[in-house]
Amino acid sequence: MTARPMRDRWLSRRALLLHLEVAIIAPGCAIAGWWQATRALAGNGLSWFYSVEWPVFAVLAIAGWWYLIHEDPETYKARRARPRQGGDQGQVEGVTGQLATMTGTVKTLTVERTAARLAKAMAFLVGLELALGILALIFVPIGRPSALLPVKGVGFFLAHAIIGLPVAFGALLLLVQVRQSKRIARLSGWIGFLGIVFAAAGGLMTIAHPLRIGGVALMGIGTLIAGFGYLLPTFEKLS
Repeated sequence: MTARPMRDRWLSRRALLLHLEVAIIAPGCAIAGWWQATRALAGNGLSWFYSVEWPVFAVLAIAGWWYLIHEDPETYKARRARPRQGGDQGQVEGVTGQLATMTGTVKTLTVERTAARLAKAMAFLVGLELALGILALIFVPIGRPSALLPVKGVGFFLAHAIIGLPVAFGALLLLVQVRQSKRIARLSGWIGFLGIVFAAAGGLMTIAHPLRIGGVALMGIGTLIAGFGYLLPTFEKLS
């Protein structure tokens, strides 16, 4: 690889933004994991799960950074420039080709913008669900008996559960929306959807007392994965 492609890959504005993101997220997750490990060694049983959870987030952040850095620079530039160059193709293809290209470009832009807006709305809903989940974790006793509904903190528990319905519906809607979208939009939809599936599985696990701590950890992991996925189009727009 020559000096110019190397520079484009590692020192472009987009690459520097990705370097900054991973330099903040990965060490932050590692520090959080170390802190939870010290709490676990001090006798906090729940912290054992978080001491594993945070390093997993660090690994995911590094994997995402590596994947985006090694996306082919020419493919990335062509993908970003394609909507702006659509009108120029008519000079070669003729009036009919120009109209078809412009129609396709408008349709693509409409789909991409709709998907980006939906992903942003999903990121907000996932953030709200995470906040309600934290409140439920504070006010609902972790050691309660196995039951569908808790006796204490039932309001926070129900709010957290109810917000999951539009989140699940939105995750499916976004998957349908991005079927023929560009790579980042499809990646955003699938990462978010898988995160929601993990969080939902964790929520079901919390019903049974023996599985509750593992379920809480899985819910946290799934929610953060979903949030990362739905913020991907925003990261792409900023880069």
